Amino acid sequence: MASVALWSFAVFMASVFAGLLTGITLTPKYKGSIRALFWILGAVAGYLLAFFSYSINLYNDAVGILGLSALVCLVSQFLYKDSWSTKLAIALMACLIANVSTFMFCGTTDTLLGKALGLIQESPYDLENLIFFLFIKLVVYTIFSILYAKFLKKTIHRTVEAVGGKMAVFLPALFISVLGFYLINLVSNGVGIYPDSHWFFLLYVTVCVIFVVEFWMIFYSINQSAKTMKTSAELNVATNIQKSMLPCIFPAFPEREEFEVFASMEPAKEVGGDFYDFFMVDPRHLAIVAADVSGKGVPAALFMVIGKTLIKDHTKPGRDLGEVFTEVNNLLCESNSEGMFITAFEGVLDLVTGEFRFVNAGHEIPFLCRKGGSFEPHKIRAGFVLAGMEGIPYQCGLMQLRAGDKFFQYTDGVTEAMNKDNELYGMERLGKVLGKNSELSPMELLGAVKADIDDFVGGAEQFDDITMICFEYKKQMKEESL
Repeated sequence: MASVALWSFAVFMASVFAGLLTGITLTPKYKGSIRALFWILGAVAGYLLAFFSYSINLYNDAVGILGLSALVCLVSQFLYKDSWSTKLAIALMACLIANVSTFMFCGTTDTLLGKALGLIQESPYDLENLIFFLFIKLVVYTIFSILYAKFLKKTIHRTVEAVGGKMAVFLPALFISVLGFYLINLVSNGVGIYPDSHWFFLLYVTVCVIFVVEFWMIFYSINQSAKTMKTSAELNVATNIQKSMLPCIFPAFPEREEFEVFASMEPAKEVGGDFYDFFMVDPRHLAIVAADVSGKGVPAALFMVIGKTLIKDHTKPGRDLGEVFTEVNNLLCESNSEGMFITAFEGVLDLVTGEFRFVNAGHEIPFLCRKGGSFEPHKIRAGFVLAGMEGIPYQCGLMQLRAGDKFFQYTDGVTEAMNKDNELYGMERLGKVLGKNSELSPMELLGAVKADIDDFVGGAEQFDDITMICFEYKKQMKEESL
């Protein structure tokens, strides 16, 4: 009976160790005295269960491994205020650490030293050996507790925080690991592999190495998922910031009867390098911008912010647009360590005279629709890209618009949209869909073009940002209204 009592206590110590790791990891719901009371009650119940089980069959570890693990999981659900999945995952992880350390360090150490010290005479359940085994457990669990608190606890906290406490997806692997220990122990006991057997050490070292690797893989997958979720959350923030930087409230100027403008940007990734802009330079001048930063993702988005801000800040009433792009280009070259560049188009419409002054830095050929006519490509000379080379002079162009004219500009993500057969959407198809829908308002026109692009692309992946902007010069502004 003394052997049963000591062996029950030795097995029970593993659940105490698991409970300790669980308790120092989770967020307390009650004060320390209440938690201590419940853990003590749970410990008493656990020891009595283990003693009762081993008094019936000393080689049956069902209660010792599974029952006590379930008890740790149950108590943690009541005493801590983390999410249920976090509490269950931490408890199972603690039980897994307890099992690995028990079999790999405590059991194998006792197997190697028990006989050498003459502590195992008839069986490993001799009182002297059980006392020695308890001592080994006390030393191993103390060392592991200190190492866990110093090196692993903060990492687990960061991981749980990163996934927002949603640990349910990792529970099956942890359940299987705890159950696996029991099944392996059941099989080894069934074939007679006990601590006094020469096969015991080899078996459990091998098994524990496998479970250590599995444990690492579980933890690694949790961390990778956490990083992915964190990155996704950060990209969502970046997406929202980028969207907020682009004018997106339509109708844009409901009080203005002289024009109507609409634009859209659909990034290929969470954040993109394309951008558009439209703003009033002064009460009689409307500016529109369409641009495309080389590359995609966060770097392109950051460069896009710089480019958009510089263009808008340097566009002043009466200032030549060629001078604007010349200065913006020089400023971009100064802070372009990554070697990025921007193709950009800016135009400023005089709402009184209809003069549309523009500058093109390597951007796409726009489309112009005269009143009552159809959209046609308007060939203009393209200058060098922005941020490509310092000291490049840019020239301002001029076209005369009349009331009823429409102007459409876009980025190469439109014409280079690709279907599953690797065919490009192209300018010809763009010209056709614009021509068919020339009578539509700017908002309806962009919707028709996007629908046609989607129909062409089908299920193929979008590789580039798709940006479009269109305005209609609806009526001439009276100079005396200024």
